[in-house]
Amino acid sequence: MKHLLLLIKLLLSSGFVLLAGSILLAPGAYASPDFDTYLDIEGNRLYRDHKKANVYYFSPSMSVIGTRVDNLPDVSLEIYRYMGRKGTGDSGDFWVKGILSIGITRSVKKKRNKKIKNILRKSYKVRTPRLKSIPVAETKGRLIFADKDIQWSQGSRWSGKKLSIPLDNTMSQILWDAVEAGQTLISIEMEETLSGVRKNEEKKWDKTTVPFGATLPLTLDMKTYPSLFNKTDLGGRMVRGYTGIDIFCFDFIENLDENLYSKILEVAIPTPGKPLVESVTFRQDSSPRTRIEFKLAKDLDTAYKIRITRILNDGTSQAGPWEMREGEAMLDITDYKDPEK
Repeated sequence: MKHLLLLIKLLLSSGFVLLAGSILLAPGAYASPDFDTYLDIEGNRLYRDHKKANVYYFSPSMSVIGTRVDNLPDVSLEIYRYMGRKGTGDSGDFWVKGILSIGITRSVKKKRNKKIKNILRKSYKVRTPRLKSIPVAETKGRLIFADKDIQWSQGSRWSGKKLSIPLDNTMSQILWDAVEAGQTLISIEMEETLSGVRKNEEKKWDKTTVPFGATLPLTLDMKTYPSLFNKTDLGGRMVRGYTGIDIFCFDFIENLDENLYSKILEVAIPTPGKPLVESVTFRQDSSPRTRIEFKLAKDLDTAYKIRITRILNDGTSQAGPWEMREGEAMLDITDYKDPEK
């Protein structure tokens, strides 16, 4: 009896499952867009389902620059300039670093689906039309700017992405000058692999794919959106009345340490009794710039302490020593391995 039960379990976990899988993948058993039957409506290409005449699949919407919460374009250029320090071995040298940030999303017009359904009913006599997103097997993106060629990919439909591109001394200045002159030097290429079916010579359905690509030019409009373009001098001094410190960390933007998971900065301001301690954490997906706001106004000429803790991908942590700082309203805590790079 035990052997019989064991045999049944083996059949259920192997043969039967494989049989079920073959049924699910049998030709004609899946619903897919027919790449040979489509309609172009209101600037949208719709592929009809290969089995159901009332089902249509949208091609991906065009890529556009996103919009921030303040209704400004989701693109910015930050240039950071500062004098070198003894700790990084570049004391006396003047450095320039830049970060170009771009948010890309999909362009979908309001009430698009409702309008297209009405056209399908009236002009194409489609009863009870249904609209679906077309299956996407892979998405590839590419940003091109001067000597920068940044590529990424994912094995599914692409909805949006935030790009942060580090710029060295030369590229920072080239891009800033180009922006001031009103020139467009950047383009973003998107290519998606759409999944569907086509009939073969034997009039049977075969799975296949088709490419869907588009190029998005990027205009950096400094005259219309001056707040999106900034130059910041790091290490500047500030007098009485300061209420916070701007913190910068470029480790993740520049991929300086592939084993680094996060970086924590603690700032201890001397107050009567116990020091006031605030902390911030930087990660791969966080902004390279943040700010610590203190509840009490302080005098930056009064020395304060900072400590940096590194958290690695394996879960271990490396806490550095407390260091004294004085007169700095902006802190760059990047761990530069080689200041000349």
